[in-house]
This record gives sequence, structure tokens and C-alpha cells, in this order.
Amino acid sequence: MPSGKAVEILEFLRWYARERLDSRRMDERRSVDLGVVPEFADVGLLGLQVPRRYQGQELSYRDTFRIMEQLAAIDCNLFVMTAVQNAVGIPPIMQHASDRVKADVLPLLAQGKSLTTSAASEPGMGSDLRGMTTCAIRNRDGSYTINGTKRWISLGAASHYLNVFTRLCDEQGRRLGYAGFVVDTTTPGFTAGPELLTLGLKAVPQNILTFKDMRVPADGMLGAEGEGITAANAAFMLARLVLAAGSVGAMKRSLEVAARYATRRTVATGLLVDNGRTQQILTEAVAATQAVETLLDHLTSQLDMGEQPPELLYFVAKIVASEEMFTVVDRSLQMLGARGFLDTNIVGPFFRDYRLFRIFEGATEAITVYVGKMLHRNPAGFGELVHSFSTSRQVTDLVDEAASFTARRAVTEREQHILYNVLGDLLCWSVLAALTSSTATRSEMHAYTAQWCERKLRQRLTEARRDVELELPTVSTLLSHIAGYEETIGDVDQRRPDEEHCVDPLLMR
Repeated sequence: MPSGKAVEILEFLRWYARERLDSRRMDERRSVDLGVVPEFADVGLLGLQVPRRYQGQELSYRDTFRIMEQLAAIDCNLFVMTAVQNAVGIPPIMQHASDRVKADVLPLLAQGKSLTTSAASEPGMGSDLRGMTTCAIRNRDGSYTINGTKRWISLGAASHYLNVFTRLCDEQGRRLGYAGFVVDTTTPGFTAGPELLTLGLKAVPQNILTFKDMRVPADGMLGAEGEGITAANAAFMLARLVLAAGSVGAMKRSLEVAARYATRRTVATGLLVDNGRTQQILTEAVAATQAVETLLDHLTSQLDMGEQPPELLYFVAKIVASEEMFTVVDRSLQMLGARGFLDTNIVGPFFRDYRLFRIFEGATEAITVYVGKMLHRNPAGFGELVHSFSTSRQVTDLVDEAASFTARRAVTEREQHILYNVLGDLLCWSVLAALTSSTATRSEMHAYTAQWCERKLRQRLTEARRDVELELPTVSTLLSHIAGYEETIGDVDQRRPDEEHCVDPLLMR
């Protein structure tokens, strides 16, 4: 059961959704309503796990994830704003900042007087933090000078404090490791650049941030020199679980709307909900939701007991939650027919907004390959992750077959990437099949979910056997074929002049 404070916040959010929120207006105006931040701050939403001595709520992981699930069921923009503050903004400060910075900054953040975020992503970096080029050089007085550009930073222009992750360099530009810094955005040298016009999630700005000769005091560093990756990884791991919690909320709300429609809509066969195919779609979507929720519940219990789940399970949670969530949202939209395509009917905006979850905190393809690569290096890790659950004999046999793929060898780099993807995908479904098998006796829906996950693992094994033997055309053949499309569709790049948004140079300083 949620704690008393969590119940208070949940009740507030439901009231806020009914009485105050206008998601469509925020979407059209590309900004959060002015009252959101102070009202969220008043109830404690902007410092969920901050210790009470810093004016926070000090909630458990279970309470925090339950609140994030509720937020996601209401509005993706509000979810992301709150998630950024609580998952990637505050934790690096709480866990790695100096005592002075904690004392000065955490109360401001917990009370919602300031917002915070983390700046790691860069234009050419992808999902690998080690691809950062932003550099911090240590000065003789112990301070640091930061130069570089960050991109796709949620709340980047709205935050008073940033956790900036950089390479650590000497004066000659030689790389010495990584570092993280808490930065006050009023510091000279910081510039919040253009807002990126996103497909969805329009009310939460994604910004380009520039650092030019920006000096940061020595005690602004997160941890010790060279520990920047540690602070960043810890925050992004937590963010992956928060995204999983949000995915559960989005799935439940989408299914609630779809079921509501199916029980009211009459089609040729009668009520839509009485159609067998409709029942199959809804049942599989509920099973997907139940499976993700079961995995998140398992990880939450470990965290609240002070245990640290294996790192790969954070990736598994993020992969399966975001992928299954988007499938559920898509199928819910499809069930609504033409109504689903209307921007006023809840699930349509969900389709745009929650699409980003498959990219946030590591695109599915990139982190699936990463998981597979780690398993290939440590084959025993596959069984260690999965066999701790009390599973059925059938699932155990399937997991053993999935684990056998770690013994395969690839000749070319391309074959390696495909094999790693196969391994990562098989681990995801092995974990779900094993975990849901261990909870199958709890209810009829738990039993069906276990069967569904087992069936999905069997399907994935069939696909895996095919994928590792697949013969692909060469890259040159592939690109040459695509280039030939211009012969049938022509050159259609739009070149019409855009609107002018800059102040005339003659009027500037």
C-alpha cells in the first residue's frame, strides 16, 4: 500500500487532472501551464526522494514509481517534467555533490523553487556516454573551464541547475577521463540555444545548450575527478525504471479508453467487445501490461530492501516497457478506429508523446545490442539473471536454449551486431517468461500473462534461429537500391524560405 504522503499526492494528481489540467492547450502552446510548477511543488512532487532534512519527501521507490505511473496515465508532459527533476536532475546532486552544494541546492529543488536536469547528450554521441566531446579543463586555482555543446536536453532552458557531464582534459586537450559538475545556469559562458520542435511531448522544451569558457568552482564537481560516468550512469539507470513506471501508466490509460469504447461501440457482429478478435487484442495488451508491471514490482522490491539489481535488468525493464507500451498504445488507437486519429481523443496524443520512450535513455536497438554484447562476454550471466526465479520446467528449458546462443560466434562485425541483438532480445523475454512463471498462481490474469510470455519467448527463439543465419545484401547494394528511388519519386526536398525569427542586426547591440 502507498504511504500516507504518496496517497495524498495521488489524490492531488487525480483532482488536478479533472479540475485544472488542459493537455490540449499545453500541446498547442508548446508550454506547461504557469500554475503547474508551484502547485506540484506545494504537494511535494518535485522532491519525491530528497531526504526530509533537505525539505524533501523521502519516499520509497515503490511510492515514487506509483506516483510516476499515475502521472503518465494523466499527461506525458507532466510525467517527463517531474521525471527529469526526480530521476536525472536531483539524484546526481543528492549522491555525488559536495556538502555545500547539497545544503545550498537540494532545498531549492525539493521545494520547487528551482528546476534541474542533466546534460549529457551531444549531436554526435548516440547512446554511448563515452562519445562525449564537451571538455572540462582544470585551472591552476582548482576551478574548471567547460567548453562544448549539449543537445536534446529536457528542461535545458528552464533549469536553474544543470548536471553537466564532460570529458576531463589537460591544457593540451589530452583526455584524462570523465567528470560531472553542478552548474548554476546564471554562470557566464552558459547559453540556452534553440528549442527543438519535437513530434510530441511539445510542452517540455528540448534544448541545445552551449558552454563557452564557463568556469565552475572545484566543489561543483560531482564526486572525484574521473567519476563523472559513475554519477551519470546511476541517474540514467534510475531514469530507465521511471520510464518503465510511466509506460505502465500509459498502457493502463490507453486500455481503459479502448475498453470503454469497445463496450459502447456496436459493429456488424454486435458490441465490439463481444468480438473474439477484440477480446484477443485486449487480453494480449493486458498481459503485456501485467508482465511489465511484474518486472517493475520485482526490481522495486529489491531497491526498497537496499539491494542493487543487476545492471542488465535496468536495460531489460526499459526495453520491454517502452516497446510493449507503444504496441499497446498503437493497438488501442487502432481499436478506436477513426476516433483514434483525432487529436482530441486521448490515445492519439499518447501515440505522439510516448513514442519518445523507445528513444529516451538509450534507443531500443542500441541498448539491446549492448545487453547482448555484455552477455556474449559473460555467458554465465544469462543463467544467473534468469534462474533465480521459480519457473516451470518448460520455461527453464526455453531459457536454457536462449542462453545457448551465447556460445555462438560471429565472423564479421555485421554478424556480431545481429547476434548481440538476438541475445539482448532473448534475455528480455527470458526474464519476463521466468518472472511471470513464478507469479502465475496469483490470479487468472497472472496465469494468462505467464502463458503469453512463454509463447512470446518461443516466438523469439524461432526468430533468433532465423536471424543468426540470415544472408543480407551488402551495404553498397542496399544504398544503391535506395538511391534508385529518386528515379520514381524525384527530388522533393522543400526549399521554400522559412519564417524570420531573428531581430534585425541594426537593432542589436
